[in-house]
Amino acid sequence: MSFSRAYRPGRLLFVTDVLSIIAAYYTTLFIRFISPWGDQLFTWINRTLGVRETGAVDALFREFYVESAPRIIVQLILVLCTLYAFWNLYAARRFLRRRPVLWSIIVCNVIALAIFYAYFYLQRNQFHPRSIFACILLVNTVYAGALRALHDRILRHLRTSRGFDRWPVVIVGQNRDADRILDIIEDSPDRGLIPSEQLAQAEGEPFEALLDRVRHAVPGHGARLAILADARCTIGQIMEFLEMADELDIAVMILSRELDVLLTRARIESDLIHGIPLVHFAAPSTAAGYVRIKRAASAGLAVLAVLILAPVFLAVALLIRVTSRGPILFVQERIGVNHKPFAMYKFRTMIHRADEKLAELEKFNQSGAGLFKMRNDPRVTWIGQFLRRYSLDELPQLFNVVRGNMTLVGPRPLPRRDFENYYEDWHYGRHHGLPGLTCLWQVSGRSELDFHSMCILDVYYLRNQNWVMDLLILMRTVQAVLFAKGAY
Repeated sequence: MSFSRAYRPGRLLFVTDVLSIIAAYYTTLFIRFISPWGDQLFTWINRTLGVRETGAVDALFREFYVESAPRIIVQLILVLCTLYAFWNLYAARRFLRRRPVLWSIIVCNVIALAIFYAYFYLQRNQFHPRSIFACILLVNTVYAGALRALHDRILRHLRTSRGFDRWPVVIVGQNRDADRILDIIEDSPDRGLIPSEQLAQAEGEPFEALLDRVRHAVPGHGARLAILADARCTIGQIMEFLEMADELDIAVMILSRELDVLLTRARIESDLIHGIPLVHFAAPSTAAGYVRIKRAASAGLAVLAVLILAPVFLAVALLIRVTSRGPILFVQERIGVNHKPFAMYKFRTMIHRADEKLAELEKFNQSGAGLFKMRNDPRVTWIGQFLRRYSLDELPQLFNVVRGNMTLVGPRPLPRRDFENYYEDWHYGRHHGLPGLTCLWQVSGRSELDFHSMCILDVYYLRNQNWVMDLLILMRTVQAVLFAKGAY
């Protein structure tokens, strides 16, 4: 079976989740409106919760929930399956260790119930009996857990006795961490991972020679996953390993404290081996189709955002015009995908011709080489401080998204001054995708993080980007903007 046609459990799990929601909805309608003991059950529930004295409902409710079934089921699917994705319930082989699936399903259904109840409260909706949605989500929790258990049981049988969906794995490293990873894989044969070869760097062997051996081992075994289990590797060697994986189009896992920023600041979940993160990087082809869809979706959403925020654009433009001399927009050359320059738009937050004073302030740079950031920059106007604090100065970049220079989520584009100060070759890997309006760095501390950490976050994002991560970043961006986290 080729890599591109490999079985992806997440897709079938999504189908089982949809089926469980549909089944839970109609099971609840049967219990509530048809079964002879439904009124007694809901009377007891309502009295226990102190909601009302009876469980009886008007025939109007039955007719409404039957006719509105498609609409309500779609709403349930959107809310629940999005929550499941946030809780990594479609993560497939991103983790080696088993996940607390049933507990995650319970948590997601409780949150979904809270969301629907909050919606009813805000809408002052007195029509929907609250017990119906509580029953739907309770039954769905049982069905979802049961269907996933059945899926796992069938898949376990196919993997162990039929040889279906086997993933050969090459492990690089020979130490107690690598042994622990090997033990985890061998203790879970039902996961479909098959250790094919274990390689180690010989005494005095250059890292490049080790990579050449991995290049031969991976296609030789038909491996779809390579695990770098040597925590002594430098960040440069880690990036070389990722470049090799790009050539072979395979997923990799990397054990290293060099990637701690992904856990401590970006809050990316990963396995821990002896307290060291084992970080997953997807195969490049995994994100290829998504990138094309994302580009079109970003442009459409940017147009909609410009229309909605038109009054904000006008208000900010007027404030800049009446409070300082100079143009409203600041247009600066930024370096985008594949090192191509483009003109990026921002609301002007500094005095006119502020760039001419940059050389005088280089000695006050607080982000190290590769990036200029300075608290209390004297060039920033008082209205500019407000705009920066709440990221309002970034709004004109929506026009860059419409033009196709940028996307909504991606590595932040940097000025030529910063681009020319990159101090390691792997830093240029952050230009392998379209720059974005927001990114992992933006929601993980922004100016509180140095350039080195920003590049690690960008490389991780570009290898693992998907709709779940993008949606989480956009949601966290709203939080970061409202609380002005790391902005100056």
